[in-house]
Order: sequence, then structure tokens, then C-alpha cells
Amino acid sequence: MKITVLGSCSGTEPFAGCHQTSVAVETGGRVYFIDAGENAGYAAYLGGVPLPDTAAIFVTHTHMDHTGGLPHLLWNFRKLCVIDEDAAARMDGRVIQIHLPDLSVFDGVMAMLRASEGNYETNFYLDPHQVRDGLRYDQNGVRLTAFHNYHLGTPAPGLPFLSYSYLLEAEGKKVFFSGDFRDLSEIAPHLEGSDLVFLETGHHTAAGLCQELKDLGLSVGKVIFYHHGLEILHDFAGELAAAKAVLGDQMDFSQDGSVYRL
Repeated sequence: MKITVLGSCSGTEPFAGCHQTSVAVETGGRVYFIDAGENAGYAAYLGGVPLPDTAAIFVTHTHMDHTGGLPHLLWNFRKLCVIDEDAAARMDGRVIQIHLPDLSVFDGVMAMLRASEGNYETNFYLDPHQVRDGLRYDQNGVRLTAFHNYHLGTPAPGLPFLSYSYLLEAEGKKVFFSGDFRDLSEIAPHLEGSDLVFLETGHHTAAGLCQELKDLGLSVGKVIFYHHGLEILHDFAGELAAAKAVLGDQMDFSQDGSVYRL
């Protein structure tokens, strides 16, 4: 399994060399995206991620720093089919699942795409799904389970949660993606046994999260911080040293282009 951080930044003002949140997972000859921030399609293509092999895109919540690159990512799929015969053959008849907590965002994205060239006519199909708690995907040896969190608060009675964390299981490994969350207690029960844990720092300090993890005594593998907030963006080395003082080499800060293999 190969995991590439396409964008490691939270929704701050633009920072050189640091784009908003997106991760690509390659496993079993297929590609899965977790979030699609501003740079997802560009970084994936130039980083060698095989876009024609995409099977599904999973969005944790629909804030712009997690969805801003979704229209362009989908547009790139079509463009590759137009200019690359091999890509067109590989994507012919392919169904790409798009998982979003709010499907009105998918409708808006499609309106943008259809207003562009060619009315977004394709030889592949987009299959939208609304994210709710539980097993959301179970195909080709890949399982993805969603767990709601409280980043966007508690919904009114009868309304759904709109922010989720994801556990991806493949090749006998478990990778947890926190998305944005309010408190570690929301996701802690789902971290146990994960080989790789991606935790966001846009709303937390990395050292603080490391201490909480240490105090909880959870059995997890490597902890990777992403969705960096201003503290890390302004003092990457200092914040990394503070976090390593707690968890040592069990943790790391991702950057755009960071690659992890399991």
C-alpha cells in the first residue's frame, strides 16, 4: 500500500509549497482519495498517482479546504481520456464512487463541470453516495468505515452528522484518517490497532495530541500529522521537536508529497 499526501495544509491563507488537505491511497491496483483539497488533481498527476485507476473518493466534510480541488480532479479524469488513449481505455466503463456527507455539494460540482467544455460527457461514470456511520465501501479487498465526529457540531434531531473520520482497511493493514474533529475522545475508540493514523493539527497542537495518545495507552503504529494549522506552518521544526519529545519516532509531520508505505 502506498499513501501519498497531496496536500498537508488546513484552510489557512495560501502558503508556498503547502496545499490544502488531500491524500491518495494506492492498493490492489486501484486509487482511493481521502478528501480533495485545492491541489488534489494537479499533485496526484505530477506525483505519479495513476488517476485512471481511481475507484473512489471519500470526503470527510464539505469545507472548501477538503473539497476545493474536487471539480478539477474530476475534470482531469475526463481530460486524460481525451488526450491519452491508454487512459481512455483504462477508464472505459469505470464507475468512480464519490462519497460526501452532503450530496448537494456533488450537485454543485456537476453543475460546474457541465458548464465547462463538452458538457462533461465521459466514457466513465460517477456514482455519488451520502456518507453516514458504518461500513461505506467494501470492494476489491478494500473496506472503508465512517465514524461521525463533532467538528461541525451536533445536528438537530432528525438531521444527519456532516463530518466524519474514516478507517481504511486493505492488505491486512488499517489506516485511520481523522478528518477534522473537535476532541480526541470522539475518535479514540476507533484508533486501536491502526498501523498508521493521520491526525489533523488545524484545530489542535501536535504535542498536545501526542500527550493524549500517550496517556490513553492506545496500541497504534505510526502517527502522522496533517491538515497543519498556523502553529506548525510558522514553526515546523519547533512544533515537530515538541511533539517528538512526547512520542519520539512513533510520530511525524507530513508535508506535501510525503509518501508512506505499508
